[in-house]
Amino acid sequence: MKNTILYLVFILSSIAFLASCKDEAPEEPNDITIGQSFYPIKKGQFQTFLVKQTRYALNETPVTSTYQLKEVIGDEFVGENGEKLNEVLRYVRADGLDNFRLDSVFSVRKDDNVVVKMEHNIPYVKFDFPIEEGKTWNGNQFNARPLKDYLAEDVNISKSIGNSNFSNTLTIIESQDSSLVDKDLRYEIYANEVGLIYKKTESLLYCNQPECFGQKIIERGIISELTIFDWGIE
Repeated sequence: MKNTILYLVFILSSIAFLASCKDEAPEEPNDITIGQSFYPIKKGQFQTFLVKQTRYALNETPVTSTYQLKEVIGDEFVGENGEKLNEVLRYVRADGLDNFRLDSVFSVRKDDNVVVKMEHNIPYVKFDFPIEEGKTWNGNQFNARPLKDYLAEDVNISKSIGNSNFSNTLTIIESQDSSLVDKDLRYEIYANEVGLIYKKTESLLYCNQPECFGQKIIERGIISELTIFDWGIE
């Protein structure tokens, strides 16, 4: 009888010990650096894109144009709030026979938490670290526009863009709104250690007259694609 009681005490003590160990087990670390390599920032780093745009206007034939866009990371500077930013120099040319000319200057801020890119004086939160499949964040967090959930998907997926293959990419969906009246689709694809490699924008207004409502006949808007074909460090 005595041995039985001692055995039961041993069993109960072992169960209690294992339960306490389970409760005290550390949580898996939330590594905030995950995804940062998809948006490298180094002075002289560049990406060159082929841009194709089709513009639609009321009662006019759609006009399609192509040109080349080159984005180069420029000097670091201190912003109004003391934050460190980098210039993003944007050059354009009609084709490979022309020389690039400076078109505009954006800026970008990257820290342990976010990547914020200033585009036409409007800041957008491009990345919110850590990046993981299905994560969402407010891309308009630092501007006055309505809340807009950005979505990370296809994380660490290989993709072919243009004539190049990238073994590790992710896609950021910035907008995927669509109705019988309009369409607003915007997404960007990034490659590990390269940065942006593809961008698609469809901002369209459909005909809403009785004779064409619901047929998604484009009345006005723009469809734009950026496809990378060269990148590196200058």
